[in-house]
Amino acid sequence: MEEPYTETEFQRSGLARTALTVPRSDYPGLSWHTLGGHFREAAPFWDAVGAEVPGGYSQRSPCPHIETG
Repeated sequence: MEEPYTETEFQRSGLARTALTVPRSDYPGLSWHTLGGHFREAAPFWDAVGAEVPGGYSQRSPCPHIETG
């Protein structure tokens, strides 16, 4: 997942959590990682949206089959 963002007026309303839930529901059993940098101020966000995700959302190297170039 790369740089999810919610407009300020809608932040903390559950939209990002819901948006991140959809691909996990559509593709069960996959591991999820984030490619972008995690800002310190975003740590509570990633902790919250990843609370029920096995392994959470954390920065990891991409899977070998993903092209990053």
